[in-house]
Amino acid sequence: MTTTGNGVRPRASDVARQIEDEIVAAGWRVGDAVGSETELMKRFDVGRSLIREACRILESRHVAKPRRGPGGGLVVTAPDRSGVLDHASLYLEYAGFAPDDVYAVMEVLEVSAVETLTATIDSAGIDRLRQVLAEEAAADDFRERAVTVHTEIARLAGNSVLELFIHVGNNLARLHGLTPTDKERRWMHQRNTELVESIIAGDALAASRTVRRRLRAMTRREALSATRNPTRKAEILP
Repeated sequence: MTTTGNGVRPRASDVARQIEDEIVAAGWRVGDAVGSETELMKRFDVGRSLIREACRILESRHVAKPRRGPGGGLVVTAPDRSGVLDHASLYLEYAGFAPDDVYAVMEVLEVSAVETLTATIDSAGIDRLRQVLAEEAAADDFRERAVTVHTEIARLAGNSVLELFIHVGNNLARLHGLTPTDKERRWMHQRNTELVESIIAGDALAASRTVRRRLRAMTRREALSATRNPTRKAEILP
């Protein structure tokens, strides 16, 4: 079936959506078999070509993929976060955005994460934050790291929605923000160190203040650099 003028979706998309709903309702158990090609054809009363198209849709969405061989069929897979980040970045490229928009949203998200974590962090969380901080100090450019102090704070805060959007914000800032100088990297690492120690000490006010100081400094740097010669490196720290 093809999409018609009244907006009816293709049947393959309908089947893919029903399978997605079943996977979600079952708790998204990675590795579970959804069914063989023949079983899916019988269940949805459709032909082989349509089931294969539905499987391609599910695989493109990182929901499930075909497994070949005896005992094969459609199996549940884990979503790929990097794909979400890439799609978010592409969409905002299309829609148009300014770096200071990203920093304004990140401030709200990160303050929420540190306020939550300051009240709930345990010894394992403290050890993990210190480990990420040490890895950051040893990295040539910690902006290239998939896990940062800020994404780890969001993860430890236990809010998966918050964690995802902080990952999106970090990815946008890395791709579209100005490349920091060595001095600026040291300054940001110092702020991250202060942030971690404030969380460990249970001082939510100091932790929130450090988040705002870092992000507002980055916003000012972007704004001031935009008024200068783009080939000139502008080092703007508070």
